[in-house]
Amino acid sequence: MTPVVLDCDTGTDDAVAILLAARHPDLDLAGVTTVWGNHDVRHTTDNTLRVLDLAGRGDVGVHPGRNGPVRPRIESLPSGRADLPPTLDLPAPSSTAGTEAVEWLVETLRAAVEQVAVVATGPLTNIAAALAADRRVAGSVRRLVVLGGSHRQAGVTPYAERNVWCDPEAAADVFAAPVRDVLLVTMDATFSAPLTAADAARLRSLGTPAADTAADLLDARIAWYRRDPTMAALGAAPLHDPLAVAALVAPGLLTTLRAQVRVERADPTTYGATRFAAEVDDARGRASVAIRADRARYVDLLCATLGSRATQPE
Repeated sequence: MTPVVLDCDTGTDDAVAILLAARHPDLDLAGVTTVWGNHDVRHTTDNTLRVLDLAGRGDVGVHPGRNGPVRPRIESLPSGRADLPPTLDLPAPSSTAGTEAVEWLVETLRAAVEQVAVVATGPLTNIAAALAADRRVAGSVRRLVVLGGSHRQAGVTPYAERNVWCDPEAAADVFAAPVRDVLLVTMDATFSAPLTAADAARLRSLGTPAADTAADLLDARIAWYRRDPTMAALGAAPLHDPLAVAALVAPGLLTTLRAQVRVERADPTTYGATRFAAEVDDARGRASVAIRADRARYVDLLCATLGSRATQPE
């Protein structure tokens, strides 16, 4: 089993990513760290605890992290989104949060006997802060999967995807870190494989709490994405964050290119944009950048994992 740390700003699609990581038989979810982004970190932490309880994984520690960017942005942001409810409609958690996220990340990676996969589905604030505290911990990261950035797909601005845009300084720090294997799952990949109401119905037909919850969350996302003309015409919505977890267990699910990643931080117009330089020597640092996904394989993986009635360790 692959040891995994999930770093997230838990809203609807992060919740499905947690369910996938918590329920997949090939992943050993070592802990979840929470960060600002979708909402204030107190809400993302509470939501994470609720999802893990529902998944039957109250044994997984949850560690609250940073509640704002690692360094000041060009302009300040509120710590939550007014267009999304801060609390998931799930039972209140029975467990409580553990130690602070950055401290826990550094200690966990320092002590790791086996290299750890880290999946980040929110702003990269916690990851950047952990690397700043001890750059050597990068050597304990077997693979870093980042849900963020965009190649051509517009995001929260015409140029920038939200996770990178929230904390461009953190993203720049992380992309420059000496992590050997970095996979950037962009909006191009997630928007290439949107899920539909039929997919939600398929999940619901499986009859497990995890699949039922994922179906409800997908339905809510489809309703929210009716404001996007392309998604409204398809009756669909991208399910961003679980695709980053899926990449750990489904080789070939994503179409990738190799590139050096740069983050725009000075120009207010293109602030937070990800730029990809393809003709760069590997020694200078390159990432795998996902630009497409196999929709059918993605849906099959979600259904097989969330529909399983196999028990997980308590």
